[in-house]
Amino acid sequence: MTTNSNPQALDDRSRGVLKSLIQIHIATGEPVGSESVCGALHRSLSPATIRAIMADLERAGYLDHPHTSAGRMPTDEGYRVYVDSLMSEQPLSPDDTAAIDQGLRAGAGAQVLEKASHILSKLSRNIGFVLAPDVAQTSVMHIDLVRLPHPRILVVMVSRSGLVTHRVIEFEEPLTQDDLQTCTNYLNAHFTGMNLLTIRARLLDLMQEEKALYDSLLKRVISVADQAFAPEADGASVYLDGTSNIVGRPEFDDIEKMRALFKTFEEKGRLVKILNECMHGDGIRILIGHENSDPDLHGVAVVATGCPVGGESGWGLGVLGSTRMEYPRIVSIVDHMARSIGRALTESS
Repeated sequence: MTTNSNPQALDDRSRGVLKSLIQIHIATGEPVGSESVCGALHRSLSPATIRAIMADLERAGYLDHPHTSAGRMPTDEGYRVYVDSLMSEQPLSPDDTAAIDQGLRAGAGAQVLEKASHILSKLSRNIGFVLAPDVAQTSVMHIDLVRLPHPRILVVMVSRSGLVTHRVIEFEEPLTQDDLQTCTNYLNAHFTGMNLLTIRARLLDLMQEEKALYDSLLKRVISVADQAFAPEADGASVYLDGTSNIVGRPEFDDIEKMRALFKTFEEKGRLVKILNECMHGDGIRILIGHENSDPDLHGVAVVATGCPVGGESGWGLGVLGSTRMEYPRIVSIVDHMARSIGRALTESS
């Protein structure tokens, strides 16, 4: 199938037909015939003229002609033209604004992120997701070390945004809770406000200093912290809600494609990589069908954006679902959520 490389070359009539057809298809999920488009255009063009324009749009790669149906459906390229140059901005309704702002108000830390993914899912009727960065990239505001049955130690870290991370490490030297509290006090006094990467770099510097050889407390702190702050693979967190929203839709009736898609949701490292790619760049990004780098996402669209929290990168959110989504409304939902979630996390921390 060939694709018109210059959608701006479409004349006004072709653009009007393409826009109306896509809006009807988004609403109905069915192939769209010339009579339906004619009605949407208030009969400013005849059905015969519309059929001719639809045939041209199909040859250009913007429409598809499924089976033997007389109607057409938009392709990924057709949706791309719609998103880039045909759809109008849609201000967020007062009800949607209230649902986001009030929904995020009650909660702290991870609760805010869970609520955000649920609200995105509910309002979009697709899948809502929130991506929180690896704890190694976030500023640690408080550290606790708790003695467990030897040789285990529970490490609790609270980030600037209020997220709480737990790790269990093993330390062969028997330590009392008083020993751990002394280490905790040292870590909070010297490393509060730094991220784990910076803390580890400072620890390496301390290890090189001569006093570390003679200061038993410092030696113990370095040994415990070296394990407590070790980087973890796939440390980012994904909050996903609403996968059931896409079950049963006609565009997801291929069982094998659905199975592959749900498998992607279950593989955290792969999902984090995909979502990070979706949020690359400034502003809201829309990836449609084959524009997604992962083949298992070729049947879906993603509307995503980064949302730095407290100046930290790695945060993001969005909606994933059918290419037949209400793009103008979902863009407004994602945009407002990105601005609201930062405030909610800051106020709750």
